[in-house]
Amino acid sequence: MRQLTPRRGVTLIEVLIGLVITAILAVAAAPYYVDYIQNARLREGGDALLAEALYAQSEALKRNTVVRLSADGNELRVTDVGVAVPVVLRSRALTEGLTGDGNTVDFGSDGMTRPAGTAVQIDIAYTGLSCTNEYRCPRLTVEAGGAMRLCANKLNCP
Repeated sequence: MRQLTPRRGVTLIEVLIGLVITAILAVAAAPYYVDYIQNARLREGGDALLAEALYAQSEALKRNTVVRLSADGNELRVTDVGVAVPVVLRSRALTEGLTGDGNTVDFGSDGMTRPAGTAVQIDIAYTGLSCTNEYRCPRLTVEAGGAMRLCANKLNCP
């Protein structure tokens, strides 16, 4: 009589059970993944806005003139407006679905906002979504003295 040796590997039933469990977990996680992607895009837009604001402020100091940052539609634009014909220094498109609120901030040759003493807030939003604690829309606040703060959620920004 021949002795049977134990077989190695997995059976078809075990593979199918593993696939079913994986599919159930993927279906359960999909809505949270979409929220994560939208919030990541909002954070990316906020970071881009802060970077462009710092660039505009440094260009105003370097050029000894007035430089404007505008957040119109899906574009961030830095423009030298202290010359006879305004010159676009840099333009950056926001990630698909993000929009700026249309506000602008002017930096003078001293790095402070113009007109003197004005504070400006610029918001980034995701098209079709309202900003909540779940969808955190960033807000850039530029103080009158030129100090900048990026709030992760404009609803919690003082």
